[in-house]
Amino acid sequence: MLGFGINIDGLVHAMGFGYYVLVYGIGALAMALSISAYQFRRRVSIIIFNCFGQLSWVAHFVLQGDLTSAIACGLTAAMLALFSKKDKWKWATGKLSVILFITVITVFSILTFKVWSDVFPLLAGVLAVIANCQSREKRLRIISVFYCLSWACNSTFKIYPIALSCDLMCTVSAVVSLIRYRNSDKKDHKFT
Repeated sequence: MLGFGINIDGLVHAMGFGYYVLVYGIGALAMALSISAYQFRRRVSIIIFNCFGQLSWVAHFVLQGDLTSAIACGLTAAMLALFSKKDKWKWATGKLSVILFITVITVFSILTFKVWSDVFPLLAGVLAVIANCQSREKRLRIISVFYCLSWACNSTFKIYPIALSCDLMCTVSAVVSLIRYRNSDKKDHKFT
């Protein structure tokens, strides 16, 4: 098991109160992007907003000295960026890409496994890959509900109140989007 982290004490000392404004400002941006992502109709819009949300979480976690979480969010952002190119690169959401991302997320999670609740980020990462490789937006949203709930379980057991509020709001956003777009979902058409 590997424990990764970075020392940010010098940054905190140099920036003072501005450090906290920066960290929580980036966290608020990450929350806003993550929560609003599911309200878009098109798959590519959902994926792009989620990608920018994940990149914001990377910055948030790096500024807090949590390299493990930052890398996990970075891997998710890379996966989302690749999956957004599905129409141009047919292989982007092919079985090989999906297996590769699931394998990388699983290996990274196992290497950084510290407590039993670390199973939730692993589950969330796998569900994120499965959700975002879907061609049909209804399936993407349904699997995303479980992806968000996995992160909510992680935040609950690790006592991350800010992340928990984001995870719960993302879960509600995904459920609301299922209800909001239910008429178009009855046709179960493919989307881009």
